[in-house]
Amino acid sequence: MKLLVGTDLSENAQNALDFALHLSKAHSSSITLLFAYTPVYDFAAQTAEYITTIEQQATKALQSLKKICNKEGIETNYLIEQTAPSSAICAESEKGAYDLIILGSQGKSDFPSKIFGSTTSEVIRLSRTPVLTIPASATFKAVDTISMAMELNREDIVFLGQLIALTRHYKLPYQIIHIKKDNDPLPEIPFSELSMFLKDRFPELSITFDTLNADQVNEGLQQYAQHHPRTLLTMFSKHHGFFDYLFRTSHCAEMALHTTTPLLVLKSKKP
Repeated sequence: MKLLVGTDLSENAQNALDFALHLSKAHSSSITLLFAYTPVYDFAAQTAEYITTIEQQATKALQSLKKICNKEGIETNYLIEQTAPSSAICAESEKGAYDLIILGSQGKSDFPSKIFGSTTSEVIRLSRTPVLTIPASATFKAVDTISMAMELNREDIVFLGQLIALTRHYKLPYQIIHIKKDNDPLPEIPFSELSMFLKDRFPELSITFDTLNADQVNEGLQQYAQHHPRTLLTMFSKHHGFFDYLFRTSHCAEMALHTTTPLLVLKSKKP
């Protein structure tokens, strides 16, 4: 398993790396640390000095993080890219065929370049690789459940298989959440049918079900996260075309900026 960890070398980035280390140990994974920045072009001499300074600082910091990972027995390397962070992360995830991208979702840094905030949203929108976002207050050891927001249709079964493949090693209980609006039609798959399927396919897993009433999906999930601060929340991002990207708000990207729990966004395999 290959993990790509985007970092702006802030305290929250270190928190995201801590998650990556725990995941790596469970899956015998390798880690690639990626630092990206966009120079502010002014006078040529000042730009050259800025680039030299930032890359020297980044190299020193990344080498230190690599040593920490190596001491944990994790194969680790790092990259420095002179481009927009979201573009660098998405391009590297495709080129390197990574299994998971890990990013901080909040945080402040004194470093000249910051990777969080809008970059996290853009990566969730554009990447075809699953994305795990880590808020500043989250810790891996505090996670005690894995929650899945599902529309209860047959397409979601594929995502469910992806999730279990990524997380079954942690031996945590799962909870499937369905956000119901007042006038919603009956789901394609009722909980009873899904429960029978999962018990037959994954008899060793502990899986429960919960229906939440909310006018908006993200509103319901934010309320759930507030009442379950120790969960790892999972959302499924289905493929949308170019015009969908321009005019449709991504529930997953929006959720990553507001939830106080770790958020795993699984991606559709459709091109």
